[in-house]
Amino acid sequence: MTRVLSLRIQEHFSVLSKSERALANFLLTNPDCLMVESAASLAAKVGVSAMTVSRFIRKIGFNDYSEAKSAVKSTIFGAELPDVGGIEQRYQRYGGRGASEKWAAESFEAEIAAIRQVYELRGSDSWQRCVELMTSTEGLYLASFQIIRHIAIGFAAQLEYARPRVCYLDGLDGAYGQLFTDPAANKTLIIIDTYPYSIQAKKLAALAIEAGIGLIVICDECCHWAREVSDNVLSVSTNTGLVFRSKGAMSILTNLLSHDVIRALGEPAAKHMAVVEQAGASFGQTTE
Repeated sequence: MTRVLSLRIQEHFSVLSKSERALANFLLTNPDCLMVESAASLAAKVGVSAMTVSRFIRKIGFNDYSEAKSAVKSTIFGAELPDVGGIEQRYQRYGGRGASEKWAAESFEAEIAAIRQVYELRGSDSWQRCVELMTSTEGLYLASFQIIRHIAIGFAAQLEYARPRVCYLDGLDGAYGQLFTDPAANKTLIIIDTYPYSIQAKKLAALAIEAGIGLIVICDECCHWAREVSDNVLSVSTNTGLVFRSKGAMSILTNLLSHDVIRALGEPAAKHMAVVEQAGASFGQTTE
């Protein structure tokens, strides 16, 4: 997936210092980190200085950290689409009447690349940790915000078919009280976040960690805060050239994750789904 980074590291490995080799080994194992981490947060995660990161980036042939990040993104997503921020700015960039066939082709390729990224992510250690946490926790809570909340609502609805004690937190009480007052011995919170809702997400994540609650973050490439607070991060691209950032890959990610949770639960999930299905039939919710 990130062959350009891997090749450069391997070509220059012999000239790296001990601390630079620690950084190299980390990136060979976690290449997606270069897309979502800042230089400072990457340094902190590996346990080296920010100067070491800068020196390492130059040694493997990039001018600076920004160039390295762009090169990795281009490898994954093809020609990198401008990361235009706010809705008005995105309209000016992507929403004009003169949208060309070239734009449509670029957007299509970016969508396909993002979906491919999800399936590659499914083979990662992070994915497996998330599945294990979601199957072993006593209480499972989900939260998301504003125009992306439907992702968490749908994800919660799927998981409710597979296991007990799943709850979507709408935050309308202003305190996420259900999460913090639940007396369960172990609880896990899944936060689904995309640009630009990180302020609320970061606050909720910090409070959950302080309370000893397990944390999973499903996010896009703009959520640089996620890996600072959790090792259980599943990150995909939402910038595929649309006025509203695409949720296609994120939707597929949650669907695949539901599938793997059901497989991991096995017979208990099958029995749980049978009870839910029968209840639905009793209320006339399903067709014969």
